[in-house]
Amino acid sequence: MLPGISDIQPSAPVKNLGQYPYKNIPGAKAFALPHEEDPYVVEFPAEEFQLNGVRERMRTSLVKAVVLRWEMHSRVFAYSYGLVPVVAHRVKGNWHIDDEAACTFQATFIDDKGDGVFRLLVPTSLREDLIPVWVKQISD
Repeated sequence: MLPGISDIQPSAPVKNLGQYPYKNIPGAKAFALPHEEDPYVVEFPAEEFQLNGVRERMRTSLVKAVVLRWEMHSRVFAYSYGLVPVVAHRVKGNWHIDDEAACTFQATFIDDKGDGVFRLLVPTSLREDLIPVWVKQISD
């Protein structure tokens, strides 16, 4: 499960980190996911992965986030994150940011096989050439 997906609050106002840098993609719809917390902070857990055949370990990261859900033909195929690295701690259940990086970055998780597993991670916002073939071939 991706961070920030399971705790959506449909009645919450959508928070914004400024203009999220994404382009309109023909046939695709982007939906900003609303969360109750302001700021909305997520933790990406430490993960093991392979890069060029070498086993690596990604460190845990804490970030202020805006999450976009991407749909085409009424099927979710990707989630894009606008991220700002932070140092934060909880006070009475709410995040308190102690320090914030003066940079932003994007990451997109893509369901590359149409099985609901978002296993492909790209370090950018979604582009048309990243849309998987399986979602383009579905008809409404």
